[in-house]
Amino acid sequence: MARILSVLLAGLLVACATIENYRALNQPTGQVLTASVGGTIFRLNRSSDLPNVFGKADLYGGKVDRGYAELKFHGLTEKGELILSVTDIHKSSTETTMDRYSDRPRVHVQTSVAVGSAPVPEESRFVFDPRKQRELVISGIRVTFVDFQPYSVSYRLEDTQK
Repeated sequence: MARILSVLLAGLLVACATIENYRALNQPTGQVLTASVGGTIFRLNRSSDLPNVFGKADLYGGKVDRGYAELKFHGLTEKGELILSVTDIHKSSTETTMDRYSDRPRVHVQTSVAVGSAPVPEESRFVFDPRKQRELVISGIRVTFVDFQPYSVSYRLEDTQK
C-alpha cells in the first residue's frame, strides 16, 4: 500500500508543470487603433499559475492575479506633444490550491475606509513628442504612433515579449 502511495505521489510531482507567468493584452496587436482623450491606449494584465502543495502549477489551471500595466492618452500640450500616463501595478499573493479549493476555506478580510474620493492607483504622467520619436515601449508593449490630433491618437501595438 505504501508503495502504491509513493508511486502516485511521484506521478503527481512529475505531472505538475512549473509555475509560469502570463501576459494578456486587452487590445489587438498589428492593426491601427484609436484612443480619445482619457482613453486607454493599452492594458496589459499579468497572472501566474496557482501553486499547489508541491510548489508546482495547479492541475486545474487556476491562476493568480499579478497586476497590470496601463497607458492612457490625456491630450496634447500647446507644443503638440502627447500627454500620457502609465499605471503599473504589481501584486503578490500567498494563495495556493489549498486555500482556494479547501473544504474549509480560510477567509482573510481586510477593510479600508477612504474619506472623500476612493483611493486610485498612482499614475505617472509624462509628455512624449511623436514628431521626434514614433515608438514608445512600456512594459514590453511597443506603441507606434500613426497619427495624433488634439482629441484622439491613432497607433499600433506590438508585444515585444512574445
